[in-house]
Amino acid sequence: MATISLSSVRKSMAAAGLTALVAVTPLLAATDAQALGNNRTVSRSCGSNYVGSGFNGTQNWAQTKKVSGTCAGRLSAALIRSDGYWTTRVYGTSTSAYASYNSTYKGRNGLHWGCDNCNVTYS
Repeated sequence: MATISLSSVRKSMAAAGLTALVAVTPLLAATDAQALGNNRTVSRSCGSNYVGSGFNGTQNWAQTKKVSGTCAGRLSAALIRSDGYWTTRVYGTSTSAYASYNSTYKGRNGLHWGCDNCNVTYS
């Protein structure tokens, strides 16, 4: 009958834990591009917009701001809540739109439109 030492079991468990951590890390990094707080400037057919979102512990928010472009239409913003539902799309001016809702739960994403017919960008 073969015997297994406690030392070899510990080494095997440590290796398995490290392998699991390495396997999960790329998944976490990949989802950051579509996460609340991924603030950045995006370029699309309607021009360039700064898209930002965040959570301060009691309020989730999303803001779309015009950086450049010729689109004179209104900007808009909304949020995807933690339960997957979208908040009402808030229409702003041709330079800025801001959406928010109060919750102790962090939302999933900010949603940003440059003009009414421009594709949505997630933050």
